[in-house]
Amino acid sequence: MTIAKLASGPSPARHGYSPSVPRLDHSLQRRALIAPALAACLSLLVAACDIPSQSPAASPATSAAPASVVLIGDSLAQETAPYLSLLLGNTPVVDQFFGGTAPCDWLGKDLATGTTTVAVITFIGNSQTPCMADAAGGFPAGQALVDKYRTDLTELVAQVRATGSRVLMVGQPQRLDPAAEIEIAGINTVVTELATGDEAISFVDGGAAVENPDGSFAVALPCLVGEAECGADGSNIVRNDDGVHMCPGTAALPCPVYSSGAYRFATAIVNAVRAL
Repeated sequence: MTIAKLASGPSPARHGYSPSVPRLDHSLQRRALIAPALAACLSLLVAACDIPSQSPAASPATSAAPASVVLIGDSLAQETAPYLSLLLGNTPVVDQFFGGTAPCDWLGKDLATGTTTVAVITFIGNSQTPCMADAAGGFPAGQALVDKYRTDLTELVAQVRATGSRVLMVGQPQRLDPAAEIEIAGINTVVTELATGDEAISFVDGGAAVENPDGSFAVALPCLVGEAECGADGSNIVRNDDGVHMCPGTAALPCPVYSSGAYRFATAIVNAVRAL
């Protein structure tokens, strides 16, 4: 088990991109996930743009590299996927994400996990798909949402572990809206607890990568050494105007510009995968 710093903060009861958006055709090249104008730079992200593939604090690998990384999650996973793929290099990323989904949307599905994979599980707290509805047709929020996520994430992790896959649980970033603080704090507690007692399940605080050093919500952070782009003031925007996502400006998929937040979130995940 590997556990990093736990972040906490607010999360809206319902957010994310509409689950009615057509699923991406994953047979297409991953470059289709990003705007054509950005593709040239991102295709050379680690080399020509000289973005480091690991942070200085990255841990050395302790086991064989996975044959593939299965990314299971929602819109934040979708934002992160292009950077995750580029940073992982020759290790393929299997896309099992869709904006607006919750853990229950992935239960009982073939997620392409197995003894040679690492499953990265990252969910922000969506509560808007049919499997999240309660008996009265409403959707849980606050502690009720946390309780639902606890049940469903526990089942999802068991489902993935039954295939022999290692699991990496990702801690979520704080939200700008303080009204639902209990949700993100609760979800992060759940994923940390799930990484206890099984050496094949680990936790990384991905949220800390886009937060201030004191763990508070950050709109912008100082540029990283060698980052593809850097603002005139020496900082980069890491969160969207909605206070939830990471694409600078208006939330969009694919993000039409370089997303420092998505890159940082992906780097935290890649470093944790390499340390498994």
